[in-house]
Amino acid sequence: MALKAIIDQAIYDSLADNLKSEYKKHTGDASKYILDVASVDNFALEDVQGLKSTLGKVRKELEAEQAKTQAFSGLDATVAREAIKKLEEMKDWTPDDKVKGQIEALKKQLEDKHKGELDTISSENALLLKQLEKTLIESSAVQAIVAEKGNPTLLLPHVMAQAKMKKTDKGYIVEVVDESGNPAISPASGSTAPMTIAELVSQMKTKDAFAAAFAGSGASGVGAGTGGKGGSGGRNPFAKATFNLTEQAKLYKENPELAKQLQAQAGNQG
Repeated sequence: MALKAIIDQAIYDSLADNLKSEYKKHTGDASKYILDVASVDNFALEDVQGLKSTLGKVRKELEAEQAKTQAFSGLDATVAREAIKKLEEMKDWTPDDKVKGQIEALKKQLEDKHKGELDTISSENALLLKQLEKTLIESSAVQAIVAEKGNPTLLLPHVMAQAKMKKTDKGYIVEVVDESGNPAISPASGSTAPMTIAELVSQMKTKDAFAAAFAGSGASGVGAGTGGKGGSGGRNPFAKATFNLTEQAKLYKENPELAKQLQAQAGNQG
């Protein structure tokens, strides 16, 4: 049997003693008893009549305030205040002052419009420069890689990561940078000139981490599975014909990305 939240004296007197202990005197009405419930996790037995009354009052006041502000819907408060302030200033203006005010207002409108157009042009220019940089660097890198008989698919990301576009008085050029982002110097003996993309690719060809991405002596191409003797140049260490665990481990350590690409290439070739 469910226990009622509140009972009168007659019902209370008819309850068994063990149930009477579950009730306590109503503080607001001595003739009634309230179920004595302990609060657990924000659940409790409370008189919410006062809360409901307050909620109804607040809701009524809110609706009244909303009705008052409905007429100002869509207006910017800051702009409205500025307009009111301007009207107050214009009360004592002469005809000349009013003309000046109109000119100033028109001038501000034109300036705001011009600024918006400039912002749009700046955003478009930034996007075009970004596209130009990618195209310029990619074109120079591919040309240098092909000249060294390298694989553009494998080497292009590494070359582009070390290059950026630079503006000079003669236009835009591709600049090679070091790990700190500073301009790299040509490796040519005694030279202080900036390093070129071609020199960068030539250096990469001598490094074990990238050697497998260049065609070696007698090889038909990167990952051909045959070719030069000694070293991994022109050979794919994952290909069946040249499967070499030592070279694989070394390549994974020095250039894991290239190793994964060569492994996938060997798998595609069966």
